[in-house]
Amino acid sequence: ISITFQMIITQKKKLSVYTELFKDGVIVVKNTKNKSGFDNLEKIKLLKGLASKGIVYENYSWKYHYFTLNVNGIEYLRRTLNLPNNIVPSTYTRL
Repeated sequence: ISITFQMIITQKKKLSVYTELFKDGVIVVKNTKNKSGFDNLEKIKLLKGLASKGIVYENYSWKYHYFTLNVNGIEYLRRTLNLPNNIVPSTYTRL
């Protein structure tokens, strides 16, 4: 007998992660409970799905996942979040 579990992530949580990713350009996630009210496992799985679509780059080191937004991801998140073209992640701005 094989049991499969399916993770259901609400649209509100997805938009929260997408907004955080677009704002900073990078998300660092550890395998622990998060103060925002949902497990980091949900965030990791959501971002791994984006990595499989070529929207983010993923690096893993010492229980930390590093997800970096790429150019395709910027366009995807602009469409998803209905943002204008002049708004860019903070990693793309100069001081």
